[in-house]
Amino acid sequence: MLSTMMDIPLSLTRILEYGASVHGNTTVTTWHGEGTGSEFDPAEEVTFRDIAARAAAFAHAIHDDLGITGDERVGSFMWNCAEHLEVMFGTACKGAIFAPLNKQLMNDQIRHIINHAEISAIVCDPRLAQQLGKVLTGTTSVASVIITGAQPAQQFAHLFPRGVEVYSYEALIDGRSTVYDWPELDERTAAALCYSTGTTGAPKGVLYSHRSLYLEAMQLRSSDSLCITHGETFLCCIPICHVLSWGVPFTCFMTGTPLVLPDADVSAPTLAKAIAATSPRVAHGVPTIWIQLFVHYMHHPPERMTLTEIYAGGSPVPPQLIKMWEERYGVDIVHVWGMVETSTVGSVARPPQGASGDTRWAYRVSQGRIPASLEYRVVNDGQVVARTDRNAGELQVRGNLVTGSYYHSPTAEPGEIASEFRGKQVEAAEDRFTADGWLRTGDVGSVTKDGFLTVEDRARDVIRSGGEWIYSVQLENLIMSNSRVVEAAVIGYPDKQWVERPLAVTVLAEGVSPTIETAESLRASMRKELPSWMLPEYWTFVKSIDKTSVGKFDKKDLRAHLAEGEYNIIRLKGPGESQRLDPTGPTELNRENQQ
Repeated sequence: MLSTMMDIPLSLTRILEYGASVHGNTTVTTWHGEGTGSEFDPAEEVTFRDIAARAAAFAHAIHDDLGITGDERVGSFMWNCAEHLEVMFGTACKGAIFAPLNKQLMNDQIRHIINHAEISAIVCDPRLAQQLGKVLTGTTSVASVIITGAQPAQQFAHLFPRGVEVYSYEALIDGRSTVYDWPELDERTAAALCYSTGTTGAPKGVLYSHRSLYLEAMQLRSSDSLCITHGETFLCCIPICHVLSWGVPFTCFMTGTPLVLPDADVSAPTLAKAIAATSPRVAHGVPTIWIQLFVHYMHHPPERMTLTEIYAGGSPVPPQLIKMWEERYGVDIVHVWGMVETSTVGSVARPPQGASGDTRWAYRVSQGRIPASLEYRVVNDGQVVARTDRNAGELQVRGNLVTGSYYHSPTAEPGEIASEFRGKQVEAAEDRFTADGWLRTGDVGSVTKDGFLTVEDRARDVIRSGGEWIYSVQLENLIMSNSRVVEAAVIGYPDKQWVERPLAVTVLAEGVSPTIETAESLRASMRKELPSWMLPEYWTFVKSIDKTSVGKFDKKDLRAHLAEGEYNIIRLKGPGESQRLDPTGPTELNRENQQ
């Protein structure tokens, strides 16, 4: 027997129309910052009603002038700003597919994404026009580029390949109707196409449906998730090109939550000014943003702190960072776990009611409780293990917000333009999905009986030393808890006896000497937390650590630097050695190990 309930398609159109009518006066503030050459004031403010009207005008424009009448892909090459929301809503609600491009990727990665997605039009910030022009060399699908702002299109035309029509965004939508007869779409229709960062090969595409994005927006409202609430301004530091800023803008249109978008500059001084001027209560962003902002506040204390919660994800949050923000400013940094394949927000670290002391802290530094919408299991050596923090393995998930496959483009067929990436055949990555329908996340960790996830490491980043596993994230958090350290990333270092040992790539605080004594002292501070065999005997001190486009430590690049002999390695006593090895110099040790 079926129910008597109505079956109305879930769609972004409903979210847009609801936000424009019920919360029409709620604001979106784009913080352009100072000294950017912007023609606007530092803070440009529009309303949800304005966004909806201009999204309709944009939909008319791309339909009438660009010939986008079906499920063509419309790309964006922009920072977080009001126009980006207009393009996102206008494209998806008319039945086309929104495909944001990440400027932080390498040009060949962006080019591959354009070819793979068969993007036909791209809306581009004028400050990124030159980069996009270089990217489009070697693409065939892009017919139109739309430059945001009111500058004449002709001044940018020379940057792009012949045959690409260039438009001015404001001129294109000027005079268009601000009402659009949005089609009623099947809720399973694709609304957006996002790509992984491609750290393990070619970028991989995930198509989000109107249904999945609506369900995600609903989930983000819940008190166990991001608890996005009416009237509490949200500072969006996760770029729209990274899984649609975690879907937060959609939820804000549902709830009437004002948005602050930081445009191109998310540096600590600029964010500090934006926070002081716009008074957000909640924010999200990768951990490195909040590390840098905290350091800035140490030298330039805020007059008052309006933030109460910061949601951090994309890479593990150092426990010391959580502690420092709470103790100094009373701000809760809440750990979030997720990925492109899970619509990003998969778990949120909110301790259960009544938890206190060490128990509460253990919940806070975990990746959080997995919600009912996400089925999960932990698999070790092909066997599903019991749900307990003592049983570690690869996390596998499935659910309505999880992709069942990667997008397979016709252009990825043998001999087609997207069939190869960096000289290698593009694979469908079917091994990321099990025969019984689960996504293999690649994260190694455990889940407690009450559903809290702890990710120990990425499967490819686990250091396998003498038959034992050493989790790099665990070492990184412990090293970064030391006040003499700004950042630390741990990778595997070749070892004749143990096969692999930890190498701590470390950025020291100002004034700390990069010496063998410092390395010995840092390791000694870790002894009370971990057994000696886990502690790194290889250290290198650097000025900065490479990061991916989403702020994660780029361990692929770190391994490349190591292989090319670019690190000065300090070696201390290793497991089973009775005395410290003090080589004549780190460079000599490095040369020896690279031969």
